Amino acid sequence: MIEVPLGITIREVVEGIGGGIKNGRQFKAAQFGGPSGGCIPARLADTPIDYDALAATGAMMGSGGLVVLDDRDCMVDIARFFLRFTQAESCGKCTFCRIGTKRMLEILDRLCEGKGRPRDLEELETLADYVSRASLCGLGQTAPNPVLTTLRYFRHEYEAHLHERRCPSGKCTALIQYRVTDNCIGCTLCAQACPVGAIAFRPYEKHEIDAQLCTKCDMCRQACQDDAIVAEPRPSGSGTS
Repeated sequence: MIEVPLGITIREVVEGIGGGIKNGRQFKAAQFGGPSGGCIPARLADTPIDYDALAATGAMMGSGGLVVLDDRDCMVDIARFFLRFTQAESCGKCTFCRIGTKRMLEILDRLCEGKGRPRDLEELETLADYVSRASLCGLGQTAPNPVLTTLRYFRHEYEAHLHERRCPSGKCTALIQYRVTDNCIGCTLCAQACPVGAIAFRPYEKHEIDAQLCTKCDMCRQACQDDAIVAEPRPSGSGTS
């Protein structure tokens, strides 16, 4: 754990203390305050880390935790990840927290699966407002923060999931496809790793992935030693698998 003084900027922590983003990736956002915190985009990286400044962005100091996100992270999926935790932690005493967070999570699940409905974003915002204003304890009152901040700063990603059935970051499993690039040398490691036989065993030939058989388990990409397999967003409007 590294202790930093209040007033230091997000950029100073990420780039100075943290050493920047690894492997040449792009800094995308910082999530503050634990599961009930908010996501602050990279364009606000000069925001000082103090109670008032973070609150102005929609985030909060909370436990003081900081999660750094890069361009491979899907903000819809990030919101779902943190909401899933707070929904599971709800004691169930008040309806707004118990049911409201559950309905919000159902919407996020639909979006990440490419099954969004026309009014999902409006309903998500309405539910978040109700839950934050009417819940009885701090958990329920702050649970919508990850959703509200990602909607505020990364609405285009929500709209891509909803209207185009596409995950711009290539993160949501139902909305991505795997492809073998020209880096492939035909070593067959991916074919050996594939648990469903979606890659034919053809030594010294460029491999191909059968999209109908592929379960998107990611084992082929992890096994490849030549970075010849990539997970990428499906073309806009293509059906879900």
